[in-house]
Amino acid sequence: MAPDIVIVGQGICGSLLSWSLIQKGLSVKVYDVGSSESATAAASGIINPITGKRFVKSWMADELLPAAEKMYAAIAAEIGATFYEQMSIYKLPESVKEQNDLCARAMDPSYEPYLHSADIHYLDKNKIKNDFGSFAIGGAGKMDTGLFLRTYREFLKQKDLLVEECYSEDEALASGSRVIFCNGFRAAQTGLFTKLPWQIVKGEYLLVRIRDFYSDRIISGDTTISPTAEKDVYYAGATYQWHYETEAPTEQYKNEVIDSLNKMLEVPFEVLHHGAGVRPSAKYRRPFIGFHPSHTQIGIFNGMGTKGISLGPYFSAHFADHIADGKALMAEVDVKNILK
Repeated sequence: MAPDIVIVGQGICGSLLSWSLIQKGLSVKVYDVGSSESATAAASGIINPITGKRFVKSWMADELLPAAEKMYAAIAAEIGATFYEQMSIYKLPESVKEQNDLCARAMDPSYEPYLHSADIHYLDKNKIKNDFGSFAIGGAGKMDTGLFLRTYREFLKQKDLLVEECYSEDEALASGSRVIFCNGFRAAQTGLFTKLPWQIVKGEYLLVRIRDFYSDRIISGDTTISPTAEKDVYYAGATYQWHYETEAPTEQYKNEVIDSLNKMLEVPFEVLHHGAGVRPSAKYRRPFIGFHPSHTQIGIFNGMGTKGISLGPYFSAHFADHIADGKALMAEVDVKNILK
């Protein structure tokens, strides 16, 4: 018997959408051959509510972050793995101006859940350069993306919901099920959704060993340094490459991350691994959700770029409500409004 929904791809989008649809009582099959260098597998897994050079609150942060914490806790309880934790980010301003800008944000009541005070925290200057101190950003968190993908994949296998094969658009057009493509940047290259306003970005990162460092927080400066599950091992990066010739890691951007670490750290570090991933971002920084206006059985859940960890839970539930209950999609994410 054909499932209600076929999902193509088991990155963050495919995994969370399958979970949300299962909670709605719909039958699903997830098609994914597996890739250690997928965008989710290569991601830092950080949720950061205050971003950019102007230190602005992320779009829909007040709704997205509670939804993420709730869904990740529910999935963790089901699959028996703790893959997400709240973790403060310590932002290092690079000048007096940035220091003042962060102080001003902290005085704004709408930022209170994330910047609790205008206090400047000075970190150990024997470990890290922070001449202008740091500001603690609350409401942040970190997912172990590799652990999440592996354990959720096993959950799908145990439920006989995973098919480790490719699934083409031609198969989707002939299917008796509704088919939703969650296949990352591949959806921008061929098929029905190439005309969406994609902005594909490659990122490269390092795993480094730093002994006796900050294992309880994320530090954001010239690059971002975040702890991993392994003692003394940290994720550093990632870079942004709008134009690239290869999906593989490159020496140029490895050196870029190393240079950033040298600007920040007062202690030695050892490079353990150099990886890369391609992010399926949207030009207007809004995810792509919904069904094609002409081929109404084929949909997409994609375009979340670096913010898939925060956007995914809220919008997978939103899409599941649309599919199962007929609730309207938000106009600014509904692909019918772009492709019409």
